[in-house]
Amino acid sequence: MRTLYRQRRYRLFKRRVRTAYLEMQAKHVARLQLGVLILAHKPKWIYESNRMILSLRDRLKHLVVKHLLNYDDPALLGQLRRWGVREGDTLIVHSSWKPFNGFTGRPVDLIAALKQAVGETGLLVMPSLTYQNESSAEFLARGEPMNVRRSPSKMGLLTEVFRRNREVIRSLSPTHPLLAWGKDAVEFVAGHEQAVEPFGAASPFARLLARDSWILGIDAPFSTVTFTHFVEDRLADRLPFPFYDPEIRTGTVIDASGQSLQCSVRVISVQANRLRREERYLAQLERQALLRRQRIGNTQLLLLRCRDMVECAEDMAARGKWFFDQP
Repeated sequence: MRTLYRQRRYRLFKRRVRTAYLEMQAKHVARLQLGVLILAHKPKWIYESNRMILSLRDRLKHLVVKHLLNYDDPALLGQLRRWGVREGDTLIVHSSWKPFNGFTGRPVDLIAALKQAVGETGLLVMPSLTYQNESSAEFLARGEPMNVRRSPSKMGLLTEVFRRNREVIRSLSPTHPLLAWGKDAVEFVAGHEQAVEPFGAASPFARLLARDSWILGIDAPFSTVTFTHFVEDRLADRLPFPFYDPEIRTGTVIDASGQSLQCSVRVISVQANRLRREERYLAQLERQALLRRQRIGNTQLLLLRCRDMVECAEDMAARGKWFFDQP
């Protein structure tokens, strides 16, 4: 009798556990179905409330930036002067135009301030790559030409506004064209289409070093500084792996007269891109106080010199402190 009683209790226990499990599972499925239904058919009030919250947040942010975190072109010019940028200098600028940067003028007004910083005897330079979120090799594989007059710059709004200025000259590199305004702009960009290494010793990037140029970042991180590739090119022969891909590719450039040019160009190897550890380079620059940062309004500025970048990298290499991992 005891055995039969225990068997009945055990069967009853199993039935209750199974029932409870099925009820829990049913509730879970119901919640999932409700979630899917809400996502698929959001009530109008949810859309309206989300829109109101986002709108209120943007309005508050706009008011804070407008009244507390604003600056104008004289303020930017003053900061550059305090850092040592003078008329007659060469300045290459990497930028990102953000909607709440605090600048009270238009992009063209900010560019005017940068021109004033170097003056007509100086040189203002910006990158104007025609692709983004892909490698040079991937861009060249698509076969898209770089039209010096028509291809827009994908390096930010400021660069595209700068490119459209009639006094700005663009280099003819298929992968790394530069924009230049000021004294010797034509000479500065000349022959870029003949440089197989687009940031090598025969490129305008080498002329940035020869001119002891400044590098300015406007809401742009250090990773956007293209001069780093010139530094890497100088170290290429000492790296324990090929910095450039062995295959020489061809890029098409359409010059100002409409003539199509076929340019030989080398690209950075997949291995070099994979092994690069730029954060080590940045950390060393900061340890040596070679990179300066300053917030103006709601914009983050950074400034350093091409000469300092080269000397820092050479010092690291001499001590065996590479900013690349070992293969």
